[in-house]
Amino acid sequence: MIPPKEFIKKIKPFSFLSEHELNILISGLEVKLFQKNSIIFKKGDARKYVYILHSGLVGLFDNGIAVDYISKGEIFGIISIHDFPYLLNARALEDTVSYLIYSENFKEVFNKNTKFSYFFSTFINRRFRSFKKIASEKKLFEEATFVLDIEKIIYKKPVVCSPDTSIEAATIEMHKNAISSIVVVDDEMRPVGIFTDKDLRMVVIRGSKLNPVSKFMSSPVKTINTKTTIFEAFTKMIDHGFDHLVITKEDKIFGVITRKDIRIQLEPSSSIFTLFRKIVKAASVEELQTIFNNVKVSVAKIAISGSSFFDLTRMLCMINDAIIVKVIEIIEKEFSLNNFVWIHMGSLGRKEQVIATDQDNALVYGRKRLLAFADEVNKTLVKVGIPECPGNYMASNKKWNQDLPAWKNDFKKWFNNPVPDNARYLSIFLDMRPVYGDELIYKELIESIRKSVTDQAISALAYDAIHIEPPLGILGIRGLYKGVDLKTYGIYPIVNGVRVLAIDNGLLEITNTKERLEMLSSTGVISNEMCHDLLESYGFFQDLRLRHQSSAVLNQSAEDNLVSVKELRRADLLILKEAFKIVSSFQKFLMNKYNVKRVLSHLHTYR
Repeated sequence: MIPPKEFIKKIKPFSFLSEHELNILISGLEVKLFQKNSIIFKKGDARKYVYILHSGLVGLFDNGIAVDYISKGEIFGIISIHDFPYLLNARALEDTVSYLIYSENFKEVFNKNTKFSYFFSTFINRRFRSFKKIASEKKLFEEATFVLDIEKIIYKKPVVCSPDTSIEAATIEMHKNAISSIVVVDDEMRPVGIFTDKDLRMVVIRGSKLNPVSKFMSSPVKTINTKTTIFEAFTKMIDHGFDHLVITKEDKIFGVITRKDIRIQLEPSSSIFTLFRKIVKAASVEELQTIFNNVKVSVAKIAISGSSFFDLTRMLCMINDAIIVKVIEIIEKEFSLNNFVWIHMGSLGRKEQVIATDQDNALVYGRKRLLAFADEVNKTLVKVGIPECPGNYMASNKKWNQDLPAWKNDFKKWFNNPVPDNARYLSIFLDMRPVYGDELIYKELIESIRKSVTDQAISALAYDAIHIEPPLGILGIRGLYKGVDLKTYGIYPIVNGVRVLAIDNGLLEITNTKERLEMLSSTGVISNEMCHDLLESYGFFQDLRLRHQSSAVLNQSAEDNLVSVKELRRADLLILKEAFKIVSSFQKFLMNKYNVKRVLSHLHTYR
């Protein structure tokens, strides 16, 4: 472990302190391990310490509701300088190591150093998720992953050979599987050695490619079992200078872990890009399933650390597209297919998916209906971890698996007769985006849609954007039953309103809400001020939604769009009120532009 003083002084604002002031903090400092689920302090306890997290993950709770999450390098309990009791409950969500600074020592330094105290005063109303902006300038920490069992990050079956396999044959297997080692096993699949790229260099110097692999393998092989934590595995590698560890289950080979595999888990940004490369190389659904689960955790931790929706969504889109394309490629080998194009709709179509994203897809084919193929793709995506669409807007549904003429006719029918069901279909399929296959089919469909747009349908789509009124004012928000549905009252009105403006102005190929807004602003359809306000409020709604769903992923609970007011910081609540005011103003703009009015009904009732 890094010495406390060295660890602390690298963290802002402790870097503002002199050696003398640092020494005051360090004097009497304690280092304490909190086991997973143990209580660090309770609401109402007398304050004694300021806590700096060295590793692990801590949750701050108010009446059982998660208020904040604290990770490496963050501080909590800071308000103890005022001698008030703790206002929240703090619980270790994972095995956690924390530095404990005596409150009196912290108060002395706080009063001595103006720059130091000013830094904390700017965060004091943010429930002490300290250094959030500062942390975004640095690499994100992934200590929480350390306590996962090592088997959770194994995504490939091990490549093995017998002791009498030739060096040449073993090397060919390594090259074919793009790996840096091969495990040597006996007849019972128990590892007896490991042959690596490093060993291969010795063969070049001293041996022959015809020698048996047992002559140059490392033996006895160093093993760990599947229940060993990532932290323990990494420590063992560092202590003994290993680059590879063999993982066993009931003494039989289970997998191989490398230093690189573990480093991937330590950095969400690095892990995302590395996992993306693994998606491209994946050869099985099982690999994709493990990769997708790891991606969800990494993205959740990035979101918790404060990265914005606009920063994350493009990356998420690339990952989801890559996984879906890989599934299609795997399934396509089993079928003899004619020309077709696989389509995404909804948030996937808009490139705005968040963590809790289900399937919204369709298929346009050239000659032969591909229902069996689409059904297999949809079922496989469920296995990977992407759930079915509750409304059955999937390519396995024959309504959404049609040839090009049928799709053209459907859009004409929907535009010419925009009854509620048809208007709903338009709001879904006008966000469609090609993901795999013949894009010429998609382009021909878009040109047909462009000619089919009617004023009547535009009015129906405008009504869809304004018919649910957002809650206004703090009391209105608090009065919502079971919390605030960000998707219904904030995200949907903006998405639907921006879509109708885009379609009305011929912007059919652009599906992303941000890109639509920017284009509408540049062409003068909306003002720069409206564009700015809508982007700010839309980004804020999505950031809250990401943070909420990320908490669910980390706590292994259900992912939804319902944010409790108790989850929100005071600043968040005030911004939320303003964001809903922007939505309301935008809806009034649409009402005037398209001469539509809100009708009070069950749809208008807050849920």
